[in-house]
Amino acid sequence: MTRPTRTLQRLERILTMVPWLLENPGVTLGEISERFGGPREEVAEDLDILGYCGLPGYGGGDLVEVSIVADRVTVRMADFFSRPVNLSLREAVTLLLAARALSSVEGLPESDALRRATARLEKVLGSQAARVTVDLRSDGDQWLASARRAVAEQTVVHLTYRSASKAQTTERDVEPWAVVGRGGSWYLQGYCHQAGGPRDFRLDRVKEMHTTGQPVTSAPPDRPAPPVYQPSPEDTTVTLDLQPDAWWVAEWAVVDSAVTKRAVRRVTMRTPSVEWAARLVLQLGGHATVVAPPQVVQRVRDLAAATLRGYGDLPN
Repeated sequence: MTRPTRTLQRLERILTMVPWLLENPGVTLGEISERFGGPREEVAEDLDILGYCGLPGYGGGDLVEVSIVADRVTVRMADFFSRPVNLSLREAVTLLLAARALSSVEGLPESDALRRATARLEKVLGSQAARVTVDLRSDGDQWLASARRAVAEQTVVHLTYRSASKAQTTERDVEPWAVVGRGGSWYLQGYCHQAGGPRDFRLDRVKEMHTTGQPVTSAPPDRPAPPVYQPSPEDTTVTLDLQPDAWWVAEWAVVDSAVTKRAVRRVTMRTPSVEWAARLVLQLGGHATVVAPPQVVQRVRDLAAATLRGYGDLPN
């Protein structure tokens, strides 16, 4: 997974804010800041940018109108968006796929506008709509509704959690702050009592979850860090040579560099866990070679030997 840029993060926030602002006219800057993250000043700047968005020509009726009066925000879409839309078959099917993809995610409520738009698309497409199916369900979706409810009710949750970096299963009490999606996975962000600090928990690694009934006492930061690995100088630097079948690692992981020569892609990355790096190499099934450091090489050998012993008396 590549590191998201600040510009991309702000663009995602702007695009997410628009439909919510249209359904909730008159909300305050503070409410927008709390719901979508970011300080009030930056949210106001985002809304100012939104006022320059519209159709080429950029005259009256072509731009999105944003009004901020006494700290309350109202958004009105350009006149173009109120006109009937003529969609090609491909465009209509694409929109229907996106709508059904959202509705298939457990615990993610549909808005009334999305529900009405989906019904109209299905009516227009007729029998062809019945041939379009989308299923984005994945491991961890069963905890999404419970996690969102815990955030809304500000109730501590008890997790049985499997850590990928340490390959350990632990019991944790977590004060939930937010549920966010990143890189195709759902994360619960909050204060972990066991770690004594903020942590991100991928829902597909949660084995059990239940509320404790205890109220949340910690205050979330003004700008929670995104649930992606943030390298630090204290981490271990790992260098791998990847064969073509493993080149995807350079896009999936946060890497410092990736250089391709002939059929080998050399990537350099940092990790707080030698265990995680060693297990990644084993998962790549011979399509990766550890260049450095020696402790990762040794850990790969130890894990491979332990795996072979599980299959009985095999030669060294």
